[in-house]
Amino acid sequence: MRKVFALCMITAACIVSITACGAGNSTNRAGSDTSDSVREITVNESSKQAETAADENKNGNSAGTKKSYAKITSDAKLQSFGGTVKLGGSAYELYNYVEKSASNYASVVNTVASRLKGKADVYDLVVPTSMGITFPDNKTSKVNSSNQKKSIHSIYKKMNHQVKTVPLYDTMMSHRQEYIYFRTDHHWTSRGAYYAYREFCDAKGITAHELSEYKQENFGDFLGSFYLDTNRSKTLKKDKVKAYFPVDHDKMTMTYHDQNGGNYKSSVIANGQKYSVQLKYCAFLAGDNPYTLIHNKKIKDGSSCVAVKESYGNAFIPYLADHYQKIYVVDYRYWKGSVSKLATKNNVQDVIFINNISMTRNAYLIGKIAQIK
Repeated sequence: MRKVFALCMITAACIVSITACGAGNSTNRAGSDTSDSVREITVNESSKQAETAADENKNGNSAGTKKSYAKITSDAKLQSFGGTVKLGGSAYELYNYVEKSASNYASVVNTVASRLKGKADVYDLVVPTSMGITFPDNKTSKVNSSNQKKSIHSIYKKMNHQVKTVPLYDTMMSHRQEYIYFRTDHHWTSRGAYYAYREFCDAKGITAHELSEYKQENFGDFLGSFYLDTNRSKTLKKDKVKAYFPVDHDKMTMTYHDQNGGNYKSSVIANGQKYSVQLKYCAFLAGDNPYTLIHNKKIKDGSSCVAVKESYGNAFIPYLADHYQKIYVVDYRYWKGSVSKLATKNNVQDVIFINNISMTRNAYLIGKIAQIK
């Protein structure tokens, strides 16, 4: 497996790599852009795409209800780079549904929910990737990539009724003409993660903050994993990283253990201006670390949760930090322990699995998450 390393300063004493920030190949990933609408595509508001599925999911959202979204088209030539395809100034990761891996992923979540029955609520968020949301409609027949709406529906159907599944596909599709995924990287943007946060709040029954309530800051140009996958294609349009800081950001502390066993302090969102062009995403949660503890000193009600994530969770978890006194974050790829025991020991109210859909088809990653049940 290809690994590309680069150095960056997370704190005065911390060095991380591109791989630690969630970049690398797809098997592990699972002017100013202030308008947040900068994808190089054509959006036809008068021509709508209907997404229809056969069943009704158990959250009460009818998958059989006809949903219409703005249509996206492109006249660019499609280029293939193995598991990544490039179309004009944007790149995308192909996705294929794998039944066995999907079943094993659901089994892990089900086991944790069963062990914590009566102790904590377990939520699961499977995040669609840009291939399933912003890839142009007129090019879908030219790539071999599974339907992500149907795939997520299938994964959620495998989970027992103790798991509170949070459907994100329709939400992301309703914002598909916005800048919710990077062009040169496999992650979503902070804005994309915000829409998932709103859905989580609806599922939990709490009030989400509005985007206007957050302090916003632009961290400059970003060239991510797709830039490397496409052999540093010069025709990819550079991304911009914008962060929405938690409302209580100044009242929060964050400590984490890195992959070498070191203990450090950082901000929930660091100053991304100091990061190199390929490491801007590391500003969220100081990159990918085995264990992180976020403490919101403004909240004193004893509320807490465990967040189980890979790198997609890095842009999502800062939004949660305004709602819990403590958040215990574990990256299942590097952490050694038991989520069930961690949740019980700390008497948390919620356990939140947040993973991108590409992870759910990866047997190696499913094996890693199965070790921390």
